[in-house]
Amino acid sequence: MKGKYYTIQIIPEDSHEIKKFKISTRWFVFLRIFLVVFIAVSGVFIYNLGKMNKIIASYEKMRVSNAQIIKKNQNYEEMLMRLDSLWIMENRIQNIFETFIENDSNKINSIIDRNLFTHTPSKKNELNFEGGYTWIPLEEKLRIEKIPDIIPVVGLVSKKFSEETGHQGTDFSAQAGSPVFATGSGMVESAGKMGELGNTIVINHGNGFTTSYSHLESIKTRKGSSVRKGDVIGSVGQTGTATGPHLHYSIKKDGVPQDPETFINY
Repeated sequence: MKGKYYTIQIIPEDSHEIKKFKISTRWFVFLRIFLVVFIAVSGVFIYNLGKMNKIIASYEKMRVSNAQIIKKNQNYEEMLMRLDSLWIMENRIQNIFETFIENDSNKINSIIDRNLFTHTPSKKNELNFEGGYTWIPLEEKLRIEKIPDIIPVVGLVSKKFSEETGHQGTDFSAQAGSPVFATGSGMVESAGKMGELGNTIVINHGNGFTTSYSHLESIKTRKGSSVRKGDVIGSVGQTGTATGPHLHYSIKKDGVPQDPETFINY
């Protein structure tokens, strides 16, 4: 059976010669199938391209949202650290006064002004290792008084002791003029300007320990004076090379720098 054909005639304008071409109907069938497949494939490609564009746009939104979440998380962590610092500070103050912190700032200031750091807790020093209460011998009380184990100022730790960086002390950030306390009983070894440390007081506790208090605004003791644990010996300042009001506090044991925070009785 012969197949059907279509005849295509081409008549040029400048020639009388007529060109004829026979095309089988099968080629038109193949052409139709090709066009249908091409249109289908193009449709699928365009559809997937649209989906990809949506995914890319969604990814960009997720990236921006993720960055915002990370930033908020960092803010939350910073707020929690501040709250934690306030909680630690409250506990330190409670430990010093052996009472609950007052909400009235005037009461706090009046307590500090009266210098109640010098009191001896009635039970804390009487508690023995068996859990009962008994009087500690005078020699033991004097030994405890010489150990520098209270905080030198009401403030927050702004820079820690570090052997790696050579920072041989602990910095306490506090308001200018805040009272600075002797952390243990002893003899004032020096009191005056000390180069980059500014106004500095050094106390020899007579048990191998020496403590120093630097960047003071004022000095309220002098060389050779005896001080007791909790005595106000100066005030917070920013003398020397300090860039802001704070206390640089250091402890040495037999001349070797120690981490002050390991001695403070919180």
